[in-house]
Amino acid sequence: METCSLPRRKLAAPLLALLTTLSLPTPASSAEIHSYTLPQQAYSGSRERHYKVYVPSAMTTPAPMVMALHGCKQTNDDVLNDWGMKAAADRYGFILVAPFITSYDGLRNENCWGFWFEQHIHQGAGEVEDLHQIAQQVDAAYSIDPNRRFITGLSSGGAMSMAAAVAHNDYWAAAAPASGLPYSEDSSSVSLSGQCPGSATFHAVSQVVSDLTGEVDNGYPIPLLLLQNKNDCTVLQTAANNMRDAHLQVFGSGDFKTAATTKASDTSCSPYNQNNYSCHRIAYTQDGTTATRSLVETIFYDGPLTTPNAQDTDHGHYWVGGAEGNNGKWALQIGPSYPDIIWDFFSRHSRNGSQPQGHPVIVLQGDNPLTAELNSAFSDPGATANDLEDGSLNVSADCSAVNTQAAGSYSCLYSATDSDNNSTTATRVVNVVDSNSPVASCQKISASPYAHIGAGRAYVGGVSSLRAYANGDNVDIGGSFDTWSSVALYEGETGKWYSQLPAACSGTGGGFVCQNWNTTNLNHVTAGRAYYGYYTVGGNQYLGSLPGVNSWVKETASGYFQAGQCSN
Repeated sequence: METCSLPRRKLAAPLLALLTTLSLPTPASSAEIHSYTLPQQAYSGSRERHYKVYVPSAMTTPAPMVMALHGCKQTNDDVLNDWGMKAAADRYGFILVAPFITSYDGLRNENCWGFWFEQHIHQGAGEVEDLHQIAQQVDAAYSIDPNRRFITGLSSGGAMSMAAAVAHNDYWAAAAPASGLPYSEDSSSVSLSGQCPGSATFHAVSQVVSDLTGEVDNGYPIPLLLLQNKNDCTVLQTAANNMRDAHLQVFGSGDFKTAATTKASDTSCSPYNQNNYSCHRIAYTQDGTTATRSLVETIFYDGPLTTPNAQDTDHGHYWVGGAEGNNGKWALQIGPSYPDIIWDFFSRHSRNGSQPQGHPVIVLQGDNPLTAELNSAFSDPGATANDLEDGSLNVSADCSAVNTQAAGSYSCLYSATDSDNNSTTATRVVNVVDSNSPVASCQKISASPYAHIGAGRAYVGGVSSLRAYANGDNVDIGGSFDTWSSVALYEGETGKWYSQLPAACSGTGGGFVCQNWNTTNLNHVTAGRAYYGYYTVGGNQYLGSLPGVNSWVKETASGYFQAGQCSN
């Protein structure tokens, strides 16, 4: 990672004053992250700000810019590492800008953006102006499309992205707050009770409308995407509803100023990773008819409360990074893929409606990888393709390799070609499994024949019941009275023990040695022994609903976990 300053260019005096003197390297063919500092400016409320710029490997110019703001108790490194935004920048060709709050004034939690402070939410001062100046620095250093400058963020970063978009609706093309808050809200709009459901107070929508109207100084109706877990106990869904309603009142026209009159469509969210949590995308347009461009779009879903990361508050409050994100601080992998959903919105909402040339973008519907049941009829969820020049394109799908009559891993191949003969391909992995087949635990236990009989792994038989037989393959393992010898038995399907390693366990190196742990359910999830909802990985056995309660979990085969303790 490089630490660089930005080059001097022939610019207006105010912008020239904030640029530093060392030159920025020309973006290389491989992806790079550069670190910068915006010095404290002369206007009120300004502070020194550090920020990082991710430059994708295959960027074309002029490029779109997406600024992403971290939430409280996060940093811009969390944005870069956990949000899946770098992969999205690579896939879609935008420059990613990740500012860090760096330092701040006023009473607030660690690293919160000051969305509720008057000195930080108006054009020409404070944090919204510092963010604007950072964006202008990036404008000056890279070839940025002036019609495709976008801003997003989580929590306080979502609230600040809303404030920045309102204060500079002359500059930004579109905004996408995730778990954000209406413009000019108070800190009491955040639930800090530590309880679920949360409790908060909000300004009346009429006050938000008044504050919005008083701040915007440009007629451009900035498009707004709102991403919200309906079960969020920190930032309640009321916040998103109020943002939607106020935005429609300010930027709607004539009789089209309410959610009822402007609602144009209601569709399932796509793409998503493993579970879309009943997510719906609702579009609100200027006349209530279906159109590519919206005034507001909402992404509402029934997401879980708990997350794998121990630093989280388990209040349903997080960024969903999708398959290429991580379970970081206030970040979740499973769910509607924010990076892809946000970019889909941004790609349709440039300031002037123009669309640049480029390669088609293929979006897979449903899961990738996808699990199909053995002997079932396979149904491909399909894919969509969009080209910023041509619009929607046909997708060619080839799933002929998928054979649901045999367990295994297969692939579906997708391709799309635009009018300039630019082609894009994508692949979906399809895992065919038999969920009803017995699972070999491959557990190995060494004990005397007498002890194996006592534990039910062997039974008494032979002449005068003097012999011991393994209950799985009926092989004689010694005298039933033998308490001194040591004989190894291997478990295949649950409760069936064999004198030789079962074929299903081949390659396990002579039998898997059972291991067990006793720790909290949440720690089991974090370690990969269980998944959300507190079910064991592989064995799918319920550990209970409480994240802080200790449970025994045993690994009876590599990657196969069950509730309870090993027998020996």
